[in-house]
Amino acid sequence: MTGPTPPTPRPKVKVCGLMNAPDAAMCAAQGVDVLGFVVNYPVPVPWNLPPAVAKELIAGLPPGQASCIVTGGAPAAVVQLAQDLQPSLVQLHVPYPVEQTAALARRLAAIGMGAIQTVFPDTPNLTATVAALAATPVRAILIDPRTPGNATAGGAADLTLYNRLAAVAAGKPLVLAGGLTPANVAQAVQATGATHIDVMTGVETAPGAKSSALLAALLAALL
Repeated sequence: MTGPTPPTPRPKVKVCGLMNAPDAAMCAAQGVDVLGFVVNYPVPVPWNLPPAVAKELIAGLPPGQASCIVTGGAPAAVVQLAQDLQPSLVQLHVPYPVEQTAALARRLAAIGMGAIQTVFPDTPNLTATVAALAATPVRAILIDPRTPGNATAGGAADLTLYNRLAAVAAGKPLVLAGGLTPANVAQAVQATGATHIDVMTGVETAPGAKSSALLAALLAALL
């Protein structure tokens, strides 16, 4: 005789584009797993923070709260930024050759931080690239439906693409991102089995202004 099927764990939730201490505290209080801060992003976006502001926000987080900076640029500059800000994770949100991502991930691991590499629909040889990234030391791979040069435009997560890439990711966590809201997040997670999701505009009332009510509704939809 078998017992009841245990409930599926809630996906890990990263809320990105945080810009002020009250929103960061609200997200932490609601149980968000990773708080994301856009810093030195290579193209203009509304969520971009000066490093000094991001450093203060990260330093003010509750003990044990995971944080992530979303950035890009020359590898040496990325490592220096990470050393200065001391996040838990560094999301490399520009395309690098796989070998460069692997080297960056090793350098970040040496200073106690994990790396997340973002891939985009226009990433050359996307399927092969994800398979190769899965063999590197990155902690996870994030699939962004937007392109690096079109970072402010809306984009819905491509669930078919996610499932195709998951098949070659060799168990490396794939982060589902793009247009996730309280209304669609449960269906998206059910359709993909995603264990990690990234949310930004779906819990905002304006760029950088996070809504406690929208976040609560999104988290409740995942239970």
